[in-house]
Amino acid sequence: MTLHKLLAAVAASGVFVTTAWSAEYQVTRSLQLTQPTADVWRLVGGFCDVDDWHPNIIACDVKAVEGTLHRVLTTNSGETFVEQRIARETGLSYTYKSFQSPLLVDNFIATLSVEPNDGSQVTWSVGFSSDDPAMEGKVIELIETGLAGIEDRF
Repeated sequence: MTLHKLLAAVAASGVFVTTAWSAEYQVTRSLQLTQPTADVWRLVGGFCDVDDWHPNIIACDVKAVEGTLHRVLTTNSGETFVEQRIARETGLSYTYKSFQSPLLVDNFIATLSVEPNDGSQVTWSVGFSSDDPAMEGKVIELIETGLAGIEDRF
């Protein structure tokens, strides 16, 4: 089959292929605190405690969906994030996946961890893909605002 005939057949079938490519991003930011790890974990370790320390999150509701824990976050601008906890290491970290977000991202998976390090080191790592390069800056802003909120609490 010639290329011309193949393209005509695809067009006639109503099936279209996009050539858009998503870029993969990895963003990690850390915060050093003098407080003991247990004290920091008490603030940030609950999956739905994020509204206690992130300045942009005004509400967090937990719900079980098909036996897994999800949180619904509402921002101060009224936007909603729905995230599922996919792993946790009690007292040290939790990992979550975003299912709904106002950000133009896919495959968003993040880990928030607290480790002893001359006090505590809080690390927030996010991996995602996006067709929009501006999303990297939006995710960095989200993380850095959250870490500043944690620092302000201490």
